[in-house]
Amino acid sequence: METSPRFADIAVDGAPADLGTFTYGIPESLRDQVMVGSVVWVPLRKHFALGVVLAVHAEEPAEFEVRPIAALTEPAVVVREDRLAVAAWMARETAASRFSCIEPFLPPGLRQRTVETVRLVNSLAAAEGLTPAQRRVVELLGERGTLPIETVRTILKSSLTSVIPALEDAGIVERGIRATSHVPSPRVHKVTRLITAPPEGALARAPKQQAIIDVLIQHGRTVGASDAGLASAVLLRRSRSDRAALAALVKKGFVVEAEEPALPPDAEELAEIAIPMLTLAQSAVWEELERRLATGERGGVLLHGVTGSGKTEIYLRAIGWCLRQGKGAILLVPEIALATQIVRRVTARFPDRVAVLHSALSERERIENWHAVAQGVLPVVVGPRSALFAPVDDLGVIIVDEEHEPAYKQDAEPRYHARAVAEHLAARGGAVAVLGSATPAVETMWRARNGAIGLLELPERVGPNLSGADPTVTGEALALPEVQIVDMRRELQRGTMTLLSGPLTEAVASSLNRGEQAMILLNRRGMSTIVLCRSCGHTLSCPLCDIPLVFHSDRGQLICHRCDERRVPPPRCTECGGELNYFGAGTQRVEAEVRRDFPGARVLRWDQDTVRGSGGHARLLRQVEDHEVDIVVGTQMIAKGLDFPLVTTIGVINADTMLHLPDFRSGERTFQLLTQVAGRAGRRGPGARVVVQSYTPEHYAVQAASRHDYGAFFAEEIDFRKTHRYPPFSRLVRWVVRHADEARAAATADELALALARHARDRRVEIDIMGPAPAFAARVRGDYQWQVILRSDRLEELLDGLPTRPDWIVDVDPLSML
Repeated sequence: METSPRFADIAVDGAPADLGTFTYGIPESLRDQVMVGSVVWVPLRKHFALGVVLAVHAEEPAEFEVRPIAALTEPAVVVREDRLAVAAWMARETAASRFSCIEPFLPPGLRQRTVETVRLVNSLAAAEGLTPAQRRVVELLGERGTLPIETVRTILKSSLTSVIPALEDAGIVERGIRATSHVPSPRVHKVTRLITAPPEGALARAPKQQAIIDVLIQHGRTVGASDAGLASAVLLRRSRSDRAALAALVKKGFVVEAEEPALPPDAEELAEIAIPMLTLAQSAVWEELERRLATGERGGVLLHGVTGSGKTEIYLRAIGWCLRQGKGAILLVPEIALATQIVRRVTARFPDRVAVLHSALSERERIENWHAVAQGVLPVVVGPRSALFAPVDDLGVIIVDEEHEPAYKQDAEPRYHARAVAEHLAARGGAVAVLGSATPAVETMWRARNGAIGLLELPERVGPNLSGADPTVTGEALALPEVQIVDMRRELQRGTMTLLSGPLTEAVASSLNRGEQAMILLNRRGMSTIVLCRSCGHTLSCPLCDIPLVFHSDRGQLICHRCDERRVPPPRCTECGGELNYFGAGTQRVEAEVRRDFPGARVLRWDQDTVRGSGGHARLLRQVEDHEVDIVVGTQMIAKGLDFPLVTTIGVINADTMLHLPDFRSGERTFQLLTQVAGRAGRRGPGARVVVQSYTPEHYAVQAASRHDYGAFFAEEIDFRKTHRYPPFSRLVRWVVRHADEARAAATADELALALARHARDRRVEIDIMGPAPAFAARVRGDYQWQVILRSDRLEELLDGLPTRPDWIVDVDPLSML
């Protein structure tokens, strides 16, 4: 007779990666409910933590006393085994805990659905030796039974910080947890679906009813499902009809109207859009991608297309194909705030089918959207890297737009890269992973050229239909904008002391005279880079991070861009009393110079400081699109995937800033930024101009970007990587240790390096260890940072048991060495 499982191995929130799972007992009352994948509450030290059951069994551990599972979540949640398998893969690849890799798959709001309780378990032990406060707790529990701890605190008007733990240690009381359901009722709206098209001429005398039918038929063709629902309010707007006509169609049996979960507010207001024809290059790319989708060919494919080449239309065709086949789709964007335009296009093409998921949503919105996706109501998901874990069933395609963007790498445990997880998910589920970019990551292009993933290319820009006669007709291909490199060393020799060179000033003026727009990019916020004393050279630095404070003139403050330390600048040097000088250039200073040089222009500064205002990115984007602005001055966020039809001049100040950072990706980052920002210009017509100001114009990254020549850049960069054994010719792992005492940080880093050497020696794998050494950011928020970097071309053999500790940061395949 089979023994009923009495124990569960559980991945627990807060458990270090090196400890694996914990074993708990399954209470008699839960034995029919707890299974692999169950999400439960368990006691951990002096509190309760979420956990996920990875195995159930009858074998009682001999080494320790087993504590019981406290409760199931309410409502009960079970993580599917295929998602547990993906999480296990992630944990190994990122040296992270199992729970941290499962957590992204969990529905939102679980942590808010519990109440911690306390109950009396041994009244006899409470007879003597209690303090007055402890006695009051015991008497209350004896009278009232089990109570929420917050209720006890309220009644006794005390925090009971030490009282309850003392009673617990004495075995007099026991903490517990009560799961409660706070899932809000989903918002609903009325949706109309076509049941059957009326016979031809049947509605000849009812034009409003015919208009409703026509809109529903067109909508069905667009999304690839004849019975696709459309929000009734949207349907009546598009058809210019009324509820009486809709009610008549319902009565005749041609359509049905029912309540369904409501869409996000933005989706309900979208107008119907025309679907453009494909260019020859797009048609060839789509034919190959459609073949992969139809044959179920697993794996990834790189879609390499220059800026403005029509990659988004290919994405939309792939999503539409999936919907026609009853499959789901995920479209990842680097940052949701900067992806307003692509989100608009997706939700407009597939109204009533798209969930936009991101952290800025309210808890209610996150819960509603998550459940709408899980139920198949919204089979298309758009969002940043976290949207990858949405519960989309039967995935057909995962699209990673701008796949080169660093935002796809998580900077906290688990430190996964969304591109790698997308490819893994696609391979497991029989989907296609499409990686799109005008400037692909070097590792991605290397894999594509070596056949590890597919390669599709769009080498030309898609031109607009300038006649305006038919928006579905694409015009002739557009040339990429002309790029002029200005050697700032020669500008200085000519006596130019301003931030804007002569050629850039001339180009901006020319655009303004034609009623067009200009953009000027500087990858630095603030008014000045550093503030230092003329007399003694003392620099005003952050006391917690040892980096220069940046002056922000609009706030009158010195701000640390690492820890946000803020202070008012002193009137004179704090060391010698000398006069302070403000050096360098930030976006505020560039803005001031632009306003001075172009006094009649409407200037908008677009950086992290202005985005924090009301409306954020959406407000700034709308101002530019509505031509309420003539010149945009901004940081690199204005270079990312935005489409501004009237921008014909782009200026880049100090284009080589990143080239001088001690990071092997500095050349790649520079090329990508320059190419992407240049791609914002001239997207609707010829004659656009890009001016790149540089102090190292001869660098291959700057030269290749000026010619929009990814091939030339890749050839130089891959040769550099091969020579120095950087990825893709090896893999890296970066450890960072922190401590308030620098000597302790250095000693810990030494111990770590020795542990890595032993780990590799035991597995007979050759490695290089770089360091221990102070990190580039040597001090952060008062803690010193030391790093150790491991390099190996056989890292896969080292991943199991990779040395880690809770206080170490472990980053496998880091995107930055800084």
